Amino acid sequence: MTLLWEHQSADTHYSVRRSGASVRLYSNRVFHSQWNPDRPFAGGVWDCLSLPVLYRPMASIRRILLLGVGGGAVIRQLQCLCGFSDLTAVEIDDQHLKVARQWFGVEDERVELIHADAMDWLANFDGEPFDLIIDDLFGHEEGEPLRACSLSTHWVGLLQQNLLASGLLVVNCVNSRELKQALPVFADSGLRHGYRWALPAYENAIGVVSQQSLQARDWSRQLETIVPGAAAQRQARAIVRRPLRF
Repeated sequence: MTLLWEHQSADTHYSVRRSGASVRLYSNRVFHSQWNPDRPFAGGVWDCLSLPVLYRPMASIRRILLLGVGGGAVIRQLQCLCGFSDLTAVEIDDQHLKVARQWFGVEDERVELIHADAMDWLANFDGEPFDLIIDDLFGHEEGEPLRACSLSTHWVGLLQQNLLASGLLVVNCVNSRELKQALPVFADSGLRHGYRWALPAYENAIGVVSQQSLQARDWSRQLETIVPGAAAQRQARAIVRRPLRF
């Protein structure tokens, strides 16, 4: 693996490395993000954050909010999937935003990268609701990833308030237990339809929830239409997708 860039800031060491055609971001040894323009969907946990958008017609996905940018792989994937009108991405770590621009190629004029604490930013947001919200708020402790914001009644309620009734909320959890514990909170907020997405190589459990029903056949049909290449489609279908029991 080739080192492309590294930076030390306070107690965090950042590095960007290249492996073949893939660019990877590490923060304190934690593998944060990867982008390969030749294989935009290559079996990473980022696939589980972007591909749920296929539950909804692409023409309906206009406004997207991404909380937690990492290197920007999810942004690049969403560019491949849907013709959104604007994507707001909020990230507390300014070095991650620099990496997204310089090394992951996030240059789309429809994308606004905001350097802020996502929890504070959303608490003060007073704009139109979103069609898709992705909560990927992760930090790290002793080399291990952990959620930066618990899925409390207050936080989930704030997410729901800024989501259209037909919209999707995608939440990255450390593991299945964390997601399971949050199910009553989602239900109390009206988000009573959903799936758990997971990959065998990762402990993460991704919750995909909505006020309105999600149909597996809709997702499968759009996958065949929108994601190019049989290999990428097979990779997407290998993701474990199970209905959530609220």
